[in-house]
Amino acid sequence: MAALTTVLMAVALQALLAQAWKQDCITKPVGFGRLTTGGAGGKTVQPKSVDELKTLLSSKDKLIIDLTTTFDFTSTEGTTTATGCVFNSCGSGEQLSLPLYGACSGKPVKKVQYAKAGARTEELIVSSHKTIMSSNGKGVIKGKGIRIDNAENVIVRDITISDINPGVIWAGDAVVLNKVTNVWIHKCTFRNIGRQHLVTYVQQNKGITVSSCLFDGNTQHSLFCNGAHYWMWLFWGTRDEITLINNRVVNAAGRLPHAGGQKAEYRNLVHMVGNEMDTNTHQGIQAMTGGYVLAEGNKWTKYYEVIDSKNKGGYVALINTAADAASCSAPFGQKCLINAYVDTKAPTRVDHAVFNEFAKLDKEAINGARAAACEL
Repeated sequence: MAALTTVLMAVALQALLAQAWKQDCITKPVGFGRLTTGGAGGKTVQPKSVDELKTLLSSKDKLIIDLTTTFDFTSTEGTTTATGCVFNSCGSGEQLSLPLYGACSGKPVKKVQYAKAGARTEELIVSSHKTIMSSNGKGVIKGKGIRIDNAENVIVRDITISDINPGVIWAGDAVVLNKVTNVWIHKCTFRNIGRQHLVTYVQQNKGITVSSCLFDGNTQHSLFCNGAHYWMWLFWGTRDEITLINNRVVNAAGRLPHAGGQKAEYRNLVHMVGNEMDTNTHQGIQAMTGGYVLAEGNKWTKYYEVIDSKNKGGYVALINTAADAASCSAPFGQKCLINAYVDTKAPTRVDHAVFNEFAKLDKEAINGARAAACEL
């Protein structure tokens, strides 16, 4: 009876949190991606097959691509097997890994089978001036991620990207950004991804806004064998300017975000404002060399560690007090929003290097995102 009561309470809490999240309060791009128009003015098309979708996404035409059903790529390219490893031997529900970038060094060797369609570098290529959306709310890309590469002016909204080799690290990302300008990702759902939900690679990525998205970390295959996804947001371009606003992240275990880690001269500038960060058994913000994170107006619930204490070299400004909020007046001409913590220890950290870097950026984008932040 006690166990049943616990389960019912957990379900009730999730329902309450879901009701509190105002996903619809943002209706236009704000923040660094505020100038994005996507395929506006172009032809609206509704693909009928995975092949047609692939062709439309990579087309040079200005298009509004309306997904009205599930496009399942999982078995379209067959499976393959590689000699990989057990990434972390922690028991049932563990993740396997492909042997890339030293991931399997010193780890137990294991044959790894995965769907080729979801593999890293096999994402769907999205060209410039596209809007990918779903008019009926049923648009799903399953088994394959998208790569916006050397492109500009792309909107991805109201769709789900899911089930990309969830048991295998390095076997697929949901959204890859590389050398892009003006991208708005809005009201999307991400779940069951083998590696990153969002990742920028080592080119410049500017004018990026991710808003009102659900990042669902519940998984049967996790780094720590606890059903919580670790690989969430990895930003390590040569210069990233990213706004994360009004997103809800549920049951994660790390990289929220991982910013920096490449070279000292690189800049990974992340504005986190008004996000619902719900349940994390390990680490949240991982700021490394070149990483600058301004976090204001967010709510962390049941977080073990809001900032990863082991990461060095990056900078974080957590706005937790009235004095912290007032310190924003000099760089932005207005106060910042104050973060909230529920069943979470609030760390004290305000690195003024963050203000110094953000003062050089588009103040209209920063202040506009702050003004658009939804009430938590």
